[in-house]
Amino acid sequence: MNRRQFITASALLGATGFASSALSMALPRKGALPDGAVTLYYEFRLAEPENAAVIAAVQVQAAALNKSTGFLSLALKQMTGDSTMVKNYPESYKGVLAEAYLDGVKNKTQPFYYALFIRFANYESLLKSTTEQWFDDSVVPHLHGFAMTATGPVKSPKPMAHYRGVFQTVVAGNRNGIYYQPQEIAHFLSQAVDDPAKDFVTVGNHVMVHDEGHEAWEKQVSVLLKVAQETYQPSDEANATGLPGARDNNHYRKAVSTEIMRNAFPDGSLRAYLMHGVWESVWDHENSHLDSRFKQGSAPVGMGVVIGPVEPFYQTRVLAVRS
Repeated sequence: MNRRQFITASALLGATGFASSALSMALPRKGALPDGAVTLYYEFRLAEPENAAVIAAVQVQAAALNKSTGFLSLALKQMTGDSTMVKNYPESYKGVLAEAYLDGVKNKTQPFYYALFIRFANYESLLKSTTEQWFDDSVVPHLHGFAMTATGPVKSPKPMAHYRGVFQTVVAGNRNGIYYQPQEIAHFLSQAVDDPAKDFVTVGNHVMVHDEGHEAWEKQVSVLLKVAQETYQPSDEANATGLPGARDNNHYRKAVSTEIMRNAFPDGSLRAYLMHGVWESVWDHENSHLDSRFKQGSAPVGMGVVIGPVEPFYQTRVLAVRS
């Protein structure tokens, strides 16, 4: 990769996730379109004065989508912190950024960062749902920044940029099994486990790989998902689930669920992936990265990553599953 390609590629992944764009291009309706279940995925940031309005708009849309053909589930997740163990920092750094973004909001030094997952049984159902237009009409007008002045907050003239992508789930897992077939994956997406009341922690590992040969990379990361879903510490724990992780131990419980998501469309010569997992705690996730079995499985996967990893933590704020 030459310098110009590197600069272009680096722009596709930022400090908090996939790079945002001020442009809002229509989703493709012709050409090679994705098969099977899909996720319309957004990342955006909100100033505090606009937060309540967007939460309400998402709740209204979730209720409307429940009547929409092909809708599976919706989850709005607030970014809370960053994983340090994914970056192979020394173990003494474990968990130090676990609530960094929550603290930033509390101190009014950072905006709210959100990830929005809207799942559909197929791409046609996504297009017919007009969710893309809903976001442009009901969320984008709230994405303005605010500057504090002597006379009060002043809204920026134009909204902040956001990210949008259509993703396909390549493989998924939970404590009952690993799922590869389209019908299994659609069922998995309709059975979201990240109930806000349970206070689970979501991780979203963002990476970019070369589009050419990405299928071979998927096979490697699918093996890693199986390791992440099935391992735990202590490895002889009686219930075969593990014990709660903590700052001062290396225990961890199995992931609640895991998922490899591939952008249905390439970004030039690269392809975006999101490794989306739900854990019972930050410590369970961070300690899993210290397990030699995970390290061994992640080595070949890491060799194929062109940009990343960027792996924030999130907590679910809105969850809707088709009734």
